[in-house]
Amino acid sequence: MAFSILSLDQAHDLKSFNCGNTALNTWLQNTSRQHQKKNISRTFVLVQDESPATILGYYALAIRGLTMTEALPQNMKKSLPLNVPTMTLARLAVSIKEQRKGYGERLLLDAMKRVKTASRLIGGGFLFVDAKDIKLAGFYARYGFVALPSDPLILVMPIEKIP
Repeated sequence: MAFSILSLDQAHDLKSFNCGNTALNTWLQNTSRQHQKKNISRTFVLVQDESPATILGYYALAIRGLTMTEALPQNMKKSLPLNVPTMTLARLAVSIKEQRKGYGERLLLDAMKRVKTASRLIGGGFLFVDAKDIKLAGFYARYGFVALPSDPLILVMPIEKIP
């Protein structure tokens, strides 16, 4: 089986996607295409090449904006201006039927790679993710994300640390 991660388009079946989280399902189904049209965020979908309309998982990337350096973990603050430009992994979800197959990791690594490429082109020092719960925060921590001192569910990674 071959897989691809593609930019969301009209050919993808949004309505049948179910990751078990109503908010993530609803965002994909009702908001993702609007955000793409308005250039607010970009959504990427994991599909099997044999069934390209069926979404196995997805993620969305967006500009987070300027983040105050004082909010960052202590070891990330050195030699930075008062505010730094950042990006965010706004959403990441895998279909219930496809969970526990490594697709979340595949999506995360692809997102990190795209963020690193974008940073080389336009700048940006950090990638943020807002985890939905502590278990998911642990998932992101395994890939090098570090929780903010002020909130264990907001994690950050210097883009320069992305492999």
